[in-house]
Amino acid sequence: MTARKSRSNAVCYYNSVNLTAYCDGADLDSAIDQIDTTNLASTGKESIAGDPKWSIKLSGMWDTALDNAIGPDAVTPGTSRTAYVAYTGTTATSTYTWTSNAQIENYTITSKTGAMITFSATLALSGAPTRTSA
Repeated sequence: MTARKSRSNAVCYYNSVNLTAYCDGADLDSAIDQIDTTNLASTGKESIAGDPKWSIKLSGMWDTALDNAIGPDAVTPGTSRTAYVAYTGTTATSTYTWTSNAQIENYTITSKTGAMITFSATLALSGAPTRTSA
């Protein structure tokens, strides 16, 4: 197996805007609920897989262009947009897309003396993604 660098092998879009040039991180997360099925006859803890909660965690260098893409939806929460991330491997690119099912959950702009202005944002994703590999 060949290791892959993140640089030039990951892209992220929100509302048709390519955010890749502003990001130093685009983390796709699927947290799957565990449903407790333990009963009095169980010999130990029992559970089954529940529903996944998907999110994309973005971080990187803040810029007005980036803020114009995600800031308005952070100010007026509840607007659903299309988002996708794609990761290129050795033989194919895996793309995860949510069509009109992405909302800004968190948006932070950080500025410190002697440092760049940075941002972090979490896209809350509703439903399962459309996954393609080509």
